[in-house]
Amino acid sequence: MQEVYWIEGGKEEPSPVIDANFQPTRLGTLRSRNSAAYKGINVLVQREGAQDFFWKVAIRDLDETDWEERKLDIHHIFPRNWCDKNDIPPSRYNSILNKTPISFKANRMIGGKAPSEYLVQLQKHDSVQLDDAGMNAILATHQIDAIKLRQDDFEGFMASRQRMILGKIEAAMGKPILAVDDSAFSDVTDEEE
Repeated sequence: MQEVYWIEGGKEEPSPVIDANFQPTRLGTLRSRNSAAYKGINVLVQREGAQDFFWKVAIRDLDETDWEERKLDIHHIFPRNWCDKNDIPPSRYNSILNKTPISFKANRMIGGKAPSEYLVQLQKHDSVQLDDAGMNAILATHQIDAIKLRQDDFEGFMASRQRMILGKIEAAMGKPILAVDDSAFSDVTDEEE
């Protein structure tokens, strides 16, 4: 089988690899944790060395001591409560673009607050103690535009994150993805949560 030969070091790429593509507009519609693309994007973010907002270490390096506090999940970056109060529909804020892997502890500190508020609270916490540059560096590991996030600019954040994640997908696939209108979102999903 050609695919097995290639995995074992063969030089000729099999046709499924050659023909593979990613539709950029899917990023705005990926909401189901069961979707392979959703899981793949989560893995890409973690593979790039995403650091936890609270523990300040790469997510892959979180140890299991105090497991409840360090338990990892994919959480909203702009919290659901904040989005509801700002008339952002669930079809927008439940997209993988507005989610990232963080610890239970970080998520509890975020709560339903605006990013501009929760970032300050996190940074000042006795266990975190980060200046803006330090927190911005952690946010960058998640492909998050710190300026848009600190301005509570949901639409600017979504467009920026879409561009950054598409760049990571291109790098992983080893081929370019066709450009897309940053506002190309849809209410249709692979599978609703």
